[in-house]
Amino acid sequence: MRFAFISTMDGAPWGGSEELWCQTAMHLRAAGHDVLACVTHWPEVPAPIAHLVRRGAIVVARPRTRSGTPGIASAWKRIAEFRPDIVCISQGAAMCGVDWMLSCLEATIPYAVICQANFEYWWPDDERADRLRKAFGGCLHAGFVSHRNRRLFETQIGEPLPTAAVVRNPFLVPYEASTAWPEVAAPIRLACVGRLEPKAKGQDLIIEVMAAEKWRSRGLQVCFFGSGPCAGNLRRLVALHGLEASLSFAGHVGDVTSIWRTHHALLLPSRYEGLPLSLVEAMLCGRIGIVTDVGGNTEILEDGVTGFVAAAPTAGCLDTALERAWTRKNEWREMGRAAARAIREHVPPDPAGVYAQTLLTVSGQKQATRPG
Repeated sequence: MRFAFISTMDGAPWGGSEELWCQTAMHLRAAGHDVLACVTHWPEVPAPIAHLVRRGAIVVARPRTRSGTPGIASAWKRIAEFRPDIVCISQGAAMCGVDWMLSCLEATIPYAVICQANFEYWWPDDERADRLRKAFGGCLHAGFVSHRNRRLFETQIGEPLPTAAVVRNPFLVPYEASTAWPEVAAPIRLACVGRLEPKAKGQDLIIEVMAAEKWRSRGLQVCFFGSGPCAGNLRRLVALHGLEASLSFAGHVGDVTSIWRTHHALLLPSRYEGLPLSLVEAMLCGRIGIVTDVGGNTEILEDGVTGFVAAAPTAGCLDTALERAWTRKNEWREMGRAAARAIREHVPPDPAGVYAQTLLTVSGQKQATRPG
């Protein structure tokens, strides 16, 4: 069979949202299927894309553009010439791939969609909602990474999605990870793992909370892991508040497991999410999460049992959740063991393999219904 993948990501060369479609493409290519991937052009090709090429996939690189015309039109021509049995459109947000979906619909090419994030702020007007209903109404499978994001999207378009289902993202730690607990004699260390972009990940809320005298006096340390478009400004904020002794930056770390050898918990005050990989990975490594009640966080983490939940992404709510966590810090190790057990009830060992089978199934069903 012939599978085409379209990634709508154009804000960075790579990110957690890209792992599912790319690893699924590798699964299908390894099984002998023909694969084409359409991605944004970057001066340096991301390593997973280069790996896809080495595995025999066709990669179509389109110019980085939000207006859509020349580069996307040319890319669509290449996709149509490939004659895929199904197109999989991977969206960073639930509404950014509608033009690709409508192109598939017009060309009568079967398609599936992956929606990696959603947010109440992204509310479509009537015209856009009409386009979204048409686009999603024609897809064979609409994958959302959390039930909450799916329900929100159905509310946003005013229509249920019969083809919607929850899909899981691949993670970057061993499924059977058994990470030793860090020494507690040293200061309590929290890791904030995510791209340095406060409008999404809320790092500014951590800085605001940690500026309070009570946290300055407790010796709590937080390290920001990741890169992103706001790295410089976040460093300036830390310096502005004189928090260099308690807040540090480690940049991007390839070995995620190594983070949890030296840190006791995840601190992630996101303003919106799908289902953060950093929370899944922390729980797989036996660490609790201190997170906000957004996206699918509370679908995998139970407040007071496997972590702590801030009611909203505000400094006041984060401070309250962090205070509750602090008073129970002697329980974190056992709570982390509970988190490790709980996450394995939600996430399979090979999410990309599961999704590859989903695409094979829905595309096979479509072919079976074709006349002749």
